[in-house]
Amino acid sequence: MTALRVLGIDPGTRVVGWAVLEARRGTPRCIASGAWRLGRPPVALGERLLRLRRELSACVREHQPGLLALESAFFGKNARSSLRLGESRGVVMVTAAELGLAVTELAPALVKRRVAGAGAATKEQIARLVGLQLDLHAGYASADESDALALALCALLQDALPAPQEQAGSAPGPRTGTALPRGARRQ
Repeated sequence: MTALRVLGIDPGTRVVGWAVLEARRGTPRCIASGAWRLGRPPVALGERLLRLRRELSACVREHQPGLLALESAFFGKNARSSLRLGESRGVVMVTAAELGLAVTELAPALVKRRVAGAGAATKEQIARLVGLQLDLHAGYASADESDALALALCALLQDALPAPQEQAGSAPGPRTGTALPRGARRQ
């Protein structure tokens, strides 16, 4: 049985959470995770985004994921924060495209529902449940790392869901779980 390896990224311009998870025989496990500290002003934004690109490229080359899970864009109350988050997301998406890595965008509420069973779960609840599901006993480097673990876990859980039932009279197809986004590869 082939395994899907997913890289979850919680983007930012100061700290970026990342996590590589893999599922074999339906059991997810953490391969590696952490947080990249990109710097704070006075380090120029362009330099921090370049650090993100370098860290992400190295991580993809080292761990060879078949899919990158990224939180979908949302509009927060602070326009400046939303803009900065968009800049970080752009670097992640361009780097993934450059490396031939498929990207799936996941809404925050979907991640919460899949991981915790409730779309209104708190960050603390998500972190605790992710730790339980992945049997992680050590603490997280940051909330960003915990969020990246949740994104990757959600992508794995989404892939493990059974395919929708066929319509009556249609030919049965293979039951391989939810289709991967274009360009994703199993390992």
